[in-house]
Amino acid sequence: MQESAAHEVGSRLGMEWRDGKSAEVGSTRRIQQLNRLLHSNRPSVDIHRTRCFTRVFQATEGEPYIRRRYKACAETYRTLEPVIYEHEQLAGWQGNRIRCEQINIEMHADWLEGDLDQMRVRQFDPFEIDDDDLQELRDVHIPYWRDKTLTAVWAKQVLEPLKMVSSGIADCVNYLGSAGSHFIPDYGHLLATGYKGTYDMAVERAAAVDPANPDDIGKRDFYSGIFEVLEAIRTLAGRYAAEARRLAETETGPERQAELLEMAEVMDRVPWNPARTFREAIQTVWLTEMLLSIEGAGPSLTFGRFDQYMYPYYERDIAEGRLTPEKAMELIEEMYIKTTNIPWFQSSQLAYYFGGYYRFPHLGVGGLTKLGRDASNELSYLCLRAMRHVRTTGPTVSLYLHQKTPDELLLEAAKLSVEGMGHPSYFDVETYSRMLEYRGAGLNGKSPYTREQILELGSPIGCVEPGVAGLQYGHTDSGIVNLGAVVSLALNNGVKPAGLPGWGPGEVAGPQTGDPRNFATYGDFHDAVLTQLEHAIRELHAHMIVAEKIITEQHQIPLFTALSRGCIEKGVDVAAGSAVCNVGPTIQCVGLADMANSMAAVKKLVYEDRTVTMDELCTALDADFNGHEELRLKLRDAPKYGNNDDYVDDIAAEVFQFFADEVRAQRCYRGNYSDPAVQMVQANVGFGEMTWATPSGRHAMRPLADTMSAEQQTDVNGPTAASLSYGKLNFSAFTNGTLLNMWISRSELARVIAD
Repeated sequence: MQESAAHEVGSRLGMEWRDGKSAEVGSTRRIQQLNRLLHSNRPSVDIHRTRCFTRVFQATEGEPYIRRRYKACAETYRTLEPVIYEHEQLAGWQGNRIRCEQINIEMHADWLEGDLDQMRVRQFDPFEIDDDDLQELRDVHIPYWRDKTLTAVWAKQVLEPLKMVSSGIADCVNYLGSAGSHFIPDYGHLLATGYKGTYDMAVERAAAVDPANPDDIGKRDFYSGIFEVLEAIRTLAGRYAAEARRLAETETGPERQAELLEMAEVMDRVPWNPARTFREAIQTVWLTEMLLSIEGAGPSLTFGRFDQYMYPYYERDIAEGRLTPEKAMELIEEMYIKTTNIPWFQSSQLAYYFGGYYRFPHLGVGGLTKLGRDASNELSYLCLRAMRHVRTTGPTVSLYLHQKTPDELLLEAAKLSVEGMGHPSYFDVETYSRMLEYRGAGLNGKSPYTREQILELGSPIGCVEPGVAGLQYGHTDSGIVNLGAVVSLALNNGVKPAGLPGWGPGEVAGPQTGDPRNFATYGDFHDAVLTQLEHAIRELHAHMIVAEKIITEQHQIPLFTALSRGCIEKGVDVAAGSAVCNVGPTIQCVGLADMANSMAAVKKLVYEDRTVTMDELCTALDADFNGHEELRLKLRDAPKYGNNDDYVDDIAAEVFQFFADEVRAQRCYRGNYSDPAVQMVQANVGFGEMTWATPSGRHAMRPLADTMSAEQQTDVNGPTAASLSYGKLNFSAFTNGTLLNMWISRSELARVIAD
């Protein structure tokens, strides 16, 4: 098929141009070569996991779902090919090629069939795939799985499946395609006990299972499955050790031969046994991250507070002469490269919203101890410095800020910011701690977390969502409500504008709140907007909790379960609700500034100044301002959020709080309540294309405002005024996180650092 010029520029041309030399950066020659290897390869897919799942599920028809899922995961790990490349020290690649991802066929089959022919050349996030693998998917795997995926099963049980995945008003397609995601493992416990510790605990608990006790039904399958999965991980590590020794036998360079033999010794011990050294600890962490990315279909598998749980190993090795800061940083850089190596495999639709292959892993530094003291250490600085050297997109290195953050650490972070890569992200400890205090607990409850747990284990997940390592599980980027589209519904009596793509143009998509020309006051218009918003939230939630129920029954995740506190003791998979704190499905909003600016413009021009009638406004909007440019400019001159103007900022704060309260009132299938968030990344572009012209003066199908930031080019009073606007919002009410993007001149930031 002929590719468009835009497509050529956007994907293939860029990949052909990049031979890796431009990315040959890092603190050592080893890292430079690994970075070049990473960037010399185009993202591709491997169907090893798919073959294992199809083979196991076909052989176990009629058996309990948990037994089948756990067996399939174990088979995947046990038979994964151990691949070791030149220069590397950390073992573990999730596929048979660099930048390769496994297909989660039980999640992907329903959309994969339509994407296969364009997989290599699609406009957003193309993937290479072998011809034989492509044909095998088409002939064997997709026919078996197409009616068994979460989306396929869900679509048969809900009222408006197409509306919830393609209307552009409210959307849950990310939730349907990403079971097994958004997770912080309990790495501190894993490093201290190894997988053997979890195995031994499972043995003890399995011995207490009573077949005559109704509460123990299914637990024998649970424990036997956990045994098999953990034994498979041990087998995989042994196969890596054997492969390293095989390569060492033919290696002619004594230095590389010694490295391979050391890798074999490390893999003989971990991750099965407790880590003793920094090298063993980072190997355990990396291999676990890799395996989680294979088991789960979604992104946001987070390292958590890396500088805290790794520091005891670093400190001891430095003191005993086994490690230098330079060697530790080299290992961290290698882990960054391997993290970036894992692309997010998703549908064309999701790639449009979340494109760039990025899986949103966080690695946090700084913060407080559980006693409230500054937690930064030498590793905090090394993690920031490593990113300056290696310059990878992943993981997202984040700094946890508080009043006791050392100036030296702030300066190190600012130096990384100057590089212009988007690292680090900055999080305020007190704000996300308050979010975690009320996580999943509804309007009047509190989360099960203690203050000490939050301070010690709290960390962002994915983009910005607050979590606690080992104590929390659930999808934290589940559903999205488009606030710009909500305003359009209020101005069209609940009808989606006819000129838009996707589900339902010209059809009733929300409550019929009346002809806006008959709204006598701003209060009438205001109430219509909030009525549409409340309906969108409730309708989305009603559809997502059906998917939540299906996930608990059919999409068990044994490794996530083994890395969550309390699940082994309960004998219940973490997806079924055995975490200390269950979260999700959550609801995010996109287009906050568009809603606030639109409501402010209507209030000011139509009802206060009376320079525009509602009929004139609706007529201009219907025409996408074609022939109404003068009116559009009046709307653009109305007060805009992001300029420290209470007139519009108060509206933004009100709808922000209204959204939070409505979301937090929704009870989920597993007993927790939903959490609100500001939608992250570039979803404002995709949802903008699904949104008609708005009273803010924005043209139809143009991008919405980014995150909770001001609308593009409307925050004209500088960053201080913009920050004062944002500070009027009640961040703590958004218990699933908030995100602000601010662009500051690189030269200006560099000047400030120099001063």
